[in-house]
Amino acid sequence: MNTPPLQPAVHQDRGGPKQALLEVRDLKKYFPVRGTGFVATPKFVHAVDGVSFAVAKGQTLGIVGESGCGKSTTARLVAKLMAPDSGSMVFDGDGVDEFRGIALKDFRRNLQMVFQDSFASLNPRLTVAQTIAFGPQVHGMGAKDADRLARDLLARVGMEPDQFGARYPQELSGGQRQRVNIARALAFDPRLLILDEAVAALDKSVQAQVLNLLQELKAERQLTYLFISHDLHVVHYLSDQVMVMYLGQIVEIGPVDRIYGQSVHPYTQALLSAVPSMDPAHRTVASPISGDPPNPIDPPAGCRFHDRCPQAQAVCKARAPRLMAVAFEPAHQVACHLNDPQSGHSGAAAAHTAPTHLQVVHA
Repeated sequence: MNTPPLQPAVHQDRGGPKQALLEVRDLKKYFPVRGTGFVATPKFVHAVDGVSFAVAKGQTLGIVGESGCGKSTTARLVAKLMAPDSGSMVFDGDGVDEFRGIALKDFRRNLQMVFQDSFASLNPRLTVAQTIAFGPQVHGMGAKDADRLARDLLARVGMEPDQFGARYPQELSGGQRQRVNIARALAFDPRLLILDEAVAALDKSVQAQVLNLLQELKAERQLTYLFISHDLHVVHYLSDQVMVMYLGQIVEIGPVDRIYGQSVHPYTQALLSAVPSMDPAHRTVASPISGDPPNPIDPPAGCRFHDRCPQAQAVCKARAPRLMAVAFEPAHQVACHLNDPQSGHSGAAAAHTAPTHLQVVHA
């Protein structure tokens, strides 16, 4: 019996180019920590604590921050690889919910993920062609059509099908394996790709090739990316927007040129100061911050960065700052009392600012 071919992903561009592809609202995820003693107070790691953002269609949102700030947990919550404790998501106008909105099966076909460990992401018992063809076959595509699709995708990511199709993951280099993972992700014709440190394990020459491939695929297929990386140079190259996270919360978000050229939050400025400069006159001599992030099990009151911030004052310890727009730049938002003229911080900007919600940046 002939099986029907894999149908195109549903809900293609329902709201037009001005509607955000993905909206995340007040997403939270706490992980319980095993207590000690007979009567132990329940404790939780505040991995993601009230994160809200939006990504426009065809854009790349880069997510940066120190290890443990909640970047990868946010990505897994968006991909529905784990359930949030609270919060909601909207995908192209449809709620992402078990009982209403876009079906989970359709949502996962519209969203694919590429992980950092290219080898662990592949089945060592399947050849490269079988790996790419497996998903479409599970969803109803015939074996011949799936094999043809696998060969086409291998060629598109720069791997000759006759040369690499019959190889196993252990016979490939790290860059080649990551190209296979990208090809596998494209097999469902997704609209959103989540790239979690997808190029971190590659050497610089191979990294550049994969980044250029991602840029080409983005333009060809009108893809939208969530790109997570510790490499701020890579984020600058690939991203349209940048979101900076610290201890489970967003501290700054905005267009890439604003974040890299006119950052406001002291933590963002400290991160950028760590980027190596080729100009000796712009070398960072002293670290702008010191110490380690606080314990996420018991985050500090007020601004979570106040115990490491050189500009912290009493208000920073007493009250958490709101995520607000920078004056005259509604797409650039910062959670810092320095940006709020009503906060009482002596260094607060005098310019008028107003709270914003889920701003979407369009090129």
